[in-house]
Amino acid sequence: MTRPRGFTLIEMLISLVVLGMVMGIAVWFFHGVSGAVADTADRQDAMQNLRYAVTTLDRELRNAGAGTTDMQPALVYISPTEVVFNGDLVSNVAGSATAVNYDPNADPATVSAPTMAQRFDIPTTGVLYPDTAYTTSGAQLSPAETIAYWFTPDTAAGGGGLYLLMRQVNNAAPTVVARNLMPFPGRPFFDWLETDTAGNLFEVPAGNLPMFHSVPIHGSTADTGVAARIDSVRAVEVSLYASNGRSGSAQVLRDLATTIRIPNAGIVTQRSCGDAPIFGQAVTAVFTGTDSVPRVTVSWLPAVDETGGEKDVERYLIYRRTAATGFAGALQTIPAGQPSYSYVDGTVLNDSTYAYEVTALDCTPLESSPSVSPAVTVPPAP
Repeated sequence: MTRPRGFTLIEMLISLVVLGMVMGIAVWFFHGVSGAVADTADRQDAMQNLRYAVTTLDRELRNAGAGTTDMQPALVYISPTEVVFNGDLVSNVAGSATAVNYDPNADPATVSAPTMAQRFDIPTTGVLYPDTAYTTSGAQLSPAETIAYWFTPDTAAGGGGLYLLMRQVNNAAPTVVARNLMPFPGRPFFDWLETDTAGNLFEVPAGNLPMFHSVPIHGSTADTGVAARIDSVRAVEVSLYASNGRSGSAQVLRDLATTIRIPNAGIVTQRSCGDAPIFGQAVTAVFTGTDSVPRVTVSWLPAVDETGGEKDVERYLIYRRTAATGFAGALQTIPAGQPSYSYVDGTVLNDSTYAYEVTALDCTPLESSPSVSPAVTVPPAP
């Protein structure tokens, strides 16, 4: 009977070497696969984080101004890193006519406008808000709450230029919306866009930021000029990087930029259309004709209550007088809606002196107090 032959020492060594090589290749292969899976997961996590941050901003900013009273502005405060706005985003009352969403478990302190007792510092600013109680015509508290979003350095991340996106409703505790965010190099998180009188959008100069709706009553006679410039904002460009939270060669970045329209910004509900409009602009009258063809051009800018205030000016009335007479009936009417106004009077006579009076007319209709031009003299005939 032949005894079975075993492995020699050399064969055992060769087998172990081959097995070690196979195991080494397998470990290297699976390590590579594991790293690729981890990198893919990091990229997906960064992109999902980024999309969630931008989608949340987009969803809520588009509803700025929803459900506000006529006294409440849509935008309260804007800067390169922050936005504060009013809007009825959530109600805990079923069947609300103004709320965007219904949540029966929502905190009652965060489903309506903050009261004066709930005044809070606008995050990062030290500015107290609100400075008046916003109520409906029925003396009920406005259903539109105040929402703030802002970017702040993530001190817990150990530096690295990472930011948190924070959210706060009224004076409730702030919450973290997203982490591991970064701005585009050389660009702010928020680029604000405002509209000119022709409706064209252009970027708000950095020197004009931050903007704050400093007048308590939106659309009031005081809410004009520089104080109301925030009402001209119509959109914001949001530019973000999202990181996987790692550093060095292990860091993964994803970027996203989008423009969010704010359709309710600047809208004022006419409260009564019964208060006489405020004109508040100078009127000029200049001789623009010739000795043989005399003409006088009358010019003025839009009334205070056309571009701000009650925004109910529908037309302008032009009156004329000579040195010897008072103002007679209206010489002409001009429809409102222009960035500036002028009227050429071709019925003037040579060697005569005239003054012109312009008033604004609202939808009641009521006339504003007049603005009178300096006197202008038409030269004698040749």
